[in-house]
Amino acid sequence: MINNIKKRDDLFNVGFIESKLFNKRMEVWIENTVEIEYAEKCVSNFLSLSEETIDRICERISAYHKFMLEEWNDEFVAEINKKVPCDASGREILKYIENPAIYIFPPEGEGIGYIIEGQCEWEPEHGIDVIILDDKIMDVGPGEGLLPWSDEDEFKRAF
Repeated sequence: MINNIKKRDDLFNVGFIESKLFNKRMEVWIENTVEIEYAEKCVSNFLSLSEETIDRICERISAYHKFMLEEWNDEFVAEINKKVPCDASGREILKYIENPAIYIFPPEGEGIGYIIEGQCEWEPEHGIDVIILDDKIMDVGPGEGLLPWSDEDEFKRAF
């Protein structure tokens, strides 16, 4: 399932998958201490997300996009809107996530957890993280170093 896994550096191995969700080849970053069997389970979970879960992820990404448009000054919002329509929603929003990748860390409890990370025009500094634990969306928002097993109160968002 994960192709061409190679050692990237002292912390990560990197492989590739074909993602129907993003309609592109994605990198899969696997912390060196993670067993490949666990990484394969994470990727299998990602590739088999339910339609309902995908729709909910897209709703949360759109909410994040709209929230950030309200936070930036008018000049920066105009610049963002040239690249991402202000009314982008539904699965259309996925095409505005650049360089999506999956990050897999050692499990810290029960379940299968991973992070879908990418860059987005509406938050160029922190990008976007979609944190999944089993079939539950734990968080969608700027990358802040949270893991699927982080305390649930750390996942509270205004959007």
